[in-house]
Amino acid sequence: MPNINISIDTSDLRKADVWLATMSGQMPFVASRAISATAKSIHTNLKGRLASGAVNKPTNWTTRGLMVRYSTRANPTAVVGFNYGDGSFSPTGGRDSSMGVPSGRYMDVLARGGTRSAKSSELAIRRKFPEYYKKFLTPAGYGIGKTNQFGNVSGGNYMRLLSQLGANRDQGVTSNAPRGGGSRGRTAAKQREISVFLDRRKGGAIMQRTGRDPKGGTGFGSGKPGRPQTVGYKRGIKPAFWLVNQPNYRVQFPVRSIAERQFKAEIARHFTEALADAQRNPRFR
Repeated sequence: MPNINISIDTSDLRKADVWLATMSGQMPFVASRAISATAKSIHTNLKGRLASGAVNKPTNWTTRGLMVRYSTRANPTAVVGFNYGDGSFSPTGGRDSSMGVPSGRYMDVLARGGTRSAKSSELAIRRKFPEYYKKFLTPAGYGIGKTNQFGNVSGGNYMRLLSQLGANRDQGVTSNAPRGGGSRGRTAAKQREISVFLDRRKGGAIMQRTGRDPKGGTGFGSGKPGRPQTVGYKRGIKPAFWLVNQPNYRVQFPVRSIAERQFKAEIARHFTEALADAQRNPRFR
């Protein structure tokens, strides 16, 4: 979502107010004050709309990601928008935080509609399986593909997915889950609780095995060497993620049109109030 820049357009103001502010040398102060007041009002309105359901169950991370930068006399422009990483309003100016995906990365497509770009987990899967270079992940609702109350899959489950598929890559070093016990304090049984693989049928899906793994030996827990016991174990598979074509989203939160309407409705009032304050308190100029 491109950020919303708020600056004075004198056509929206009374000529008498503009003339008075200019002639009295108060224009920089009045303009900055009016712009900041309008930006604050827009920011408050957008956050309120988020909290009241403009977007389905927004997380606190999303709400906090809606930011405002106020104007100054030296730079009479305010900005309202979502965080694209490191507090940047620009889609190309920030980088992903270690705490999670910046809200601007996913709110962008909800604000403007259309297609979304690939997530880091999808890019990792494409590197591992080049034949799926145009595919996107969508949760199927089982196992590590189960969504929370906000409709999201946890970052930990995405890491487990990549680890199981051998698709992790950190600065060129592959780090993937071993099959045995002892990794990060987990037992071998715990390691086997999550077992996924790529099923290439019907366009592709990430399948997760259900039930217990077969034990070694010739019988149930016999401990004797020989062919692993495979009979009598209720072992199945269920889809954890589907691999789909690029999703196309409708506009759910048209922040730019909301902000533009509110700006036109409020800027003249805030300018008049700021001019009156400057005249009453000339020391603030």
